[in-house]
Amino acid sequence: MAFATLVLIMFVLECSDARTVDGGKKDTEAKRGHSPLMTRRNLPLIKPQSGGGVLAAPGLNDIQWGLMDKIDNVLIEAESESLASTTPKIPTAAEIYEIEVVEDTPGKESNVEILEILKDEDEFDAELFHTENDMVLVMRRMYEALTKRLSVLKNRVTTVEQTTSDILARLTDLDCYDLQTRGQKESGVYTLHMDHHGKRPVEVFCDMETDGGGWTVIQRRTSHSKDVDFNRGWYDYKMGFGNVSADYWIGLENIFIWTNTRHYELRIDLTDFDGEVSYAHYDHFYIESEDHGYRLHISGYSGTSGDSMGNEGKADNFTADGMMFTTHDEDHDTSHEINCAKYWNIGGWWFNRCSWANLNGPYREPGEGDGIGINWHMWRNKEYLRSSTMKIRPTRSF
Repeated sequence: MAFATLVLIMFVLECSDARTVDGGKKDTEAKRGHSPLMTRRNLPLIKPQSGGGVLAAPGLNDIQWGLMDKIDNVLIEAESESLASTTPKIPTAAEIYEIEVVEDTPGKESNVEILEILKDEDEFDAELFHTENDMVLVMRRMYEALTKRLSVLKNRVTTVEQTTSDILARLTDLDCYDLQTRGQKESGVYTLHMDHHGKRPVEVFCDMETDGGGWTVIQRRTSHSKDVDFNRGWYDYKMGFGNVSADYWIGLENIFIWTNTRHYELRIDLTDFDGEVSYAHYDHFYIESEDHGYRLHISGYSGTSGDSMGNEGKADNFTADGMMFTTHDEDHDTSHEINCAKYWNIGGWWFNRCSWANLNGPYREPGEGDGIGINWHMWRNKEYLRSSTMKIRPTRSF
């Protein structure tokens, strides 16, 4: 549109160049100095003088004056439009963030979501980059954003490592000896997975100090403790009971799984009410399955307390080696007259007729009852014992 107007004006000027100020006679002098694109600034027109004197005749000069103004305006507008078409426009922050809200399209992010990403996640200001300080600020924000994301990735890696470690522990940590091998040095309560499938986690107390450590405690009676009743039935002795931080029995089924996976040694630590201690160590210890009454096999005694389990290889009516386990509701002892556990009310054990030892008897202090309690007759005959622990560890030659 501007170009067409310019052409029309040039045509009118071309026609007017043939005329003079006196009414239309040809004047070669007037025509020689004009150009179709000449503006008002360099056109030799005579302006009216304000102080009097000879005035140029009105008419054509006035027309030319107005036409020159229009030409100037058209040229300026054309020049502005040309610059606008070649110069990129820098958007303001308001233009960036004032995004028109459109209806959401399934499977695509709406403009509102894009706006939230701009403002909340990246948090970059569109009006930066004006100065060098603004660039420094942008770089700092980018560094902070990357640091935050790196921290998130680090946490995820830590979680994966922990999960991997837990899975590895479930697959490989069968007993406290395995824990010690992997770097656990402190005695305390730990969780093991007996069936390697995580369905039956077992809490145990690990002794990492006695005789080199690595002991899995399967039975414990602490001093002056009557909180846990050991006079229980078959199911409890099979599955285990008690408080792993104090008095407990780990369970015959767990003992069976352990001792039929590896070769184990057994250590029994005893304390009497005078504060004296003794121990019995057996090189070989395992039990059979429930179908065979968890029959006991034990041998290779050494220690200071005497062999109340195997009677030093001289079997008699009180030897525990080779006996099935008996509780008051499951009688597997060799006595035809009585059920040893039920008759003496002394908990479950590998009774014969009945035994030289009973570490699951009721907790009693000196002077109480008939002498049937926590007993190890080869050391203190029928005296009560203050504490006892039974612990197993894989043999050094397995």
